[in-house]
Amino acid sequence: MKRFLKSARFRAMVVILVALALGMGLAAIGSDRSSPLTSVVSIVYQPIQRLSSYVAEKLRGVGGSFVSSDVYREEISELQAQVDRLGSRLVDYERTRQKLGAYESFLEVKEEHPDFTYVPASVVSRNSSDAYNTFTLDKGSRDDVEINDPVVFGDSVIGIVKKVNTATCVVRTILDPELNLSVYEIRSRENGYCETTASLAANGQCRMAGLTKDTAVSQGGIVCTSGLGGLFPRDLIVGTITDIKDSQTDVSVYAVITPSADVSSVSDVFVITHFDGQHESG
Repeated sequence: MKRFLKSARFRAMVVILVALALGMGLAAIGSDRSSPLTSVVSIVYQPIQRLSSYVAEKLRGVGGSFVSSDVYREEISELQAQVDRLGSRLVDYERTRQKLGAYESFLEVKEEHPDFTYVPASVVSRNSSDAYNTFTLDKGSRDDVEINDPVVFGDSVIGIVKKVNTATCVVRTILDPELNLSVYEIRSRENGYCETTASLAANGQCRMAGLTKDTAVSQGGIVCTSGLGGLFPRDLIVGTITDIKDSQTDVSVYAVITPSADVSSVSDVFVITHFDGQHESG
């Protein structure tokens, strides 16, 4: 018996009985009509209720933050959509600007050469494995395009048509060693021919060959088409001379040319389908 009276169980029972007695007393003194047992339970559990209310309030705040996150995500998505639309408009603007630039340059040439018949064309694909920047245009035989028609950007030589389909054509650029054209240098009026090699083409260059050791051609000179042979009309710009070098095969010299048009990046060009003196293909 003494052991039970000293045990923790007995002390717990005493605490509970005291709490119940205090609750009954407080309930009797107060004006509340609730039962003594209800009052005791209320007193015992009041801290728990307060804790529960605090936790519930915090959870409601967290729920509100979740809603806010959804709103932010929607706003971010809408802003991203606006950025995409503006980016698309910027691309369209840049394409239009490039087209207008190409038209403006070529119309000046057309005024000087009213005999030109031409069609505008856009690059639709490039051969990434081709070292000479061959590309395909969106114009073909249904647009009167034929093999060996000159391709230009403004007044600058790009190349010639080497293959024609109904709706497209393939262009051999000025960097292709298979393309040779008659040219002259405008200051010295010396004639020669434009060609290239694999090593020059790798640097985006070609050369004016057929010059003698005493040539007056020098750096900074402008090389243009001479019109001889009927492959290109006269006075289209090929490029600028950047160096004079001795030939490795004979006693002649040649002038290294940097083309005036970047054939690797051009996107809009003109195909000249007819000009006076044109050599008929086929």
